Amino acid sequence: MFSNQGMMFNDYQLEQQSFRDLNRHEKSLGLLTEKFVQLLKEAPDGILDLKMAADFLAVRQKRRIYDITNVLEGIGLIEKRTKNSIQWK
Repeated sequence: MFSNQGMMFNDYQLEQQSFRDLNRHEKSLGLLTEKFVQLLKEAPDGILDLKMAADFLAVRQKRRIYDITNVLEGIGLIEKRTKNSIQWK
């Protein structure tokens, strides 16, 4: 049982280390927004599931995805379909 917990902890440590190794630009909200918009452009019918987007973009904090969607919604580019999906307006 402890070995499984140790493995999970080691995986977590590796994930944290790889995140720290990214430079500031690679973690920027601007770059994340570009990747998010590209995902939205490629989404079937222009509808994007936010959970899938967060997983695909390997976002540690979903708050960053919500920040992006709030701005895009605020300037009238997207609208929420459901709690976890958005589409082009």
